[in-house]
Amino acid sequence: MNILLTNDDGVEAFGLNMMKKILQEYGDVTVVAPKTAMSAKSVSIIIGKGVEVTKVKPNVFSMEGTPADCVAFGLSSLDKQFDLVISGCNHGLNVSYDTMYSGTVGACLQALTYRVPAIAISCDNNFEIVENHLHEVIEYVKNMKLLSNEYMLNINFPTGNEIKEIRETHIYYRKETTFYVKDEKGLYRALRELHDEECLDLKSDVYAVHHDMVSITKIKKSLDL
Repeated sequence: MNILLTNDDGVEAFGLNMMKKILQEYGDVTVVAPKTAMSAKSVSIIIGKGVEVTKVKPNVFSMEGTPADCVAFGLSSLDKQFDLVISGCNHGLNVSYDTMYSGTVGACLQALTYRVPAIAISCDNNFEIVENHLHEVIEYVKNMKLLSNEYMLNINFPTGNEIKEIRETHIYYRKETTFYVKDEKGLYRALRELHDEECLDLKSDVYAVHHDMVSITKIKKSLDL
C-alpha cells in the first residue's frame, strides 16, 4: 500500500513519527505534515497566498499549511497514487465536539473529497497503548471491512493503559461550555469546561474511551441525513 501520513501537531511530533515507524510494516509511507502545530483547524485551507513545502528527508515533507492543505498537496501534487490517508497519532482525544474542530479529523475529511479512504487516530497522550495495540486495531478494521471512501474512520484509544474491547461507536455530544478569561497581558484566552464525560450512552465514543475500549466512529464529509 501507498500510505499518506499527516497530523495536526506538526512534522516533528512524537505521535506522527511513532505512526510512521509502525505503518512501514504495511507499505510505503509518505509524510506530508504541517511545519508547526495546527490543532483545531478542522478542514480549513489556505487560499490566496503561496505556501512553502520543504522536503525534510526522503518521503517526508513539511508544509506551511493546515492538515487539510497537507492532504490536498499530497494527493494532488506528489507523483504517487495513494491507497490510504492516516492522520495522527493526535496528542489528545478527538471525541464528541472535538471532531468538529479537530485538524486530525479535518485532514481525513479532506481525503474523502479525493475519494481516498482515511483514518484519524488519537489518544490521551498515552502513546504506549497505541504502539502496543495499533496492529490489533488495523486487523479489526481489515476483518470488519470498515474502510471506505464514503466515510472516514475516527479512532480513539482509551484513556487508560488497558484495552478490553474494540467497539464501533457514534458521536456523543456531551455538554460543554466555552468561555474566555483575560490573562496578565490583557489577552482573552478560550477555556472549555466539560460537564459529562462519563456519559451512560454505551454505544458512544465518549463512553468507550473512558471504559477501556477503542472507539471507531464513521464520519461522513456531509451532515446530510
